[in-house]
Amino acid sequence: MAGKDVQDYLDNALYGTPQIKPDEQKKYLGTFRERVVFVLTTEEAKKAIFDSFSLKQFTDFPNGTLLIDANCDVTSQNRLMSLAQRKNIEFKFVDRDEDALSEDDIAMVYALSTPINREDISVKNNNDYNKKTTNEPKTETKKTGFFSNLFK
Repeated sequence: MAGKDVQDYLDNALYGTPQIKPDEQKKYLGTFRERVVFVLTTEEAKKAIFDSFSLKQFTDFPNGTLLIDANCDVTSQNRLMSLAQRKNIEFKFVDRDEDALSEDDIAMVYALSTPINREDISVKNNNDYNKKTTNEPKTETKKTGFFSNLFK
């Protein structure tokens, strides 16, 4: 038993304290996927059309923390910080090892301290966002088959 304690102590000194799901924490800016309310990619963070959705989520889940990637562009950072300040949401900058973000990398995560296990955390696939952006009138095209063309 004492040998196992010594080995654990040595392993911690050599490799660091073991972490639970380190890849998941790295992807979601230091938090677990189960705690995430929604995420914005680098491309989405640049667009102001997601601001109303973000404010609604801040209102619905007021005790969360906004995690912003430090490599995100400055204008997006400022806009996201001002949105968080409007609703008195705590925000933090997270510095990852990467120098630059691609368009699909996560630039912002809004997470709670407790798990909520939301099925879809993407903004584009979220129902609240889709209801607001798909108010355009839809034009239906009638599909005509082979026989309808013959009997005109």
